[in-house]
Amino acid sequence: LYQEKGDYEALEKARALLESQQNITLGDRERLFGYLEGEGKMILPEPQALLTPTSKMPGLDGQKMSKSYGNTIGMREDPASVEKKLRTMPTDPARVRRSDPGEPEKCPVWAFHQVYTSDETRLWVAEGCRSAGIGCIDCKQPVIDAVLKEQGPIRERALEFEEQPKLVQSIINEGCEAAREVARDTLEEVRQAVGLVYNT
Repeated sequence: LYQEKGDYEALEKARALLESQQNITLGDRERLFGYLEGEGKMILPEPQALLTPTSKMPGLDGQKMSKSYGNTIGMREDPASVEKKLRTMPTDPARVRRSDPGEPEKCPVWAFHQVYTSDETRLWVAEGCRSAGIGCIDCKQPVIDAVLKEQGPIRERALEFEEQPKLVQSIINEGCEAAREVARDTLEEVRQAVGLVYNT
């Protein structure tokens, strides 16, 4: 925290913890003090969350999307199935008849509009819903079109890999080896920092 945010309280706590340790040498203690105070290299920074603008995807029923809730759309799901799921989504309970006005904020479909449609479309939906100027199927259609458009390239790309299982295994193997190399380098830096260098 001190190196990342300048938190002096965290630095003092860490120094006190090191001072209290009886099983490290004076040299190791001084070396670790140096790393705490920023004289060394930050080896293991605290990871931070990297979230997209929509970090929690809404489900078909208004809850968060989860397989355990049975309210999901698969990334490579058949287009006809996706369209059926979206067309049969529940809407504002107040809209029993086509002529009944509704409130977008009470409709699960509105959450999908926040993710998939433009400001102009959302304005059209909000006004049409509140005035009963559009029906629920009219409201859902832009979402259906946007979801299917997004999934098209994903399905095509996945098909390429489904037909080449050896290519998939090769990519996995290369990724594993690249990760091992990074891990080896990081572990070596950690050992150097704490004085655990083994002579071979």
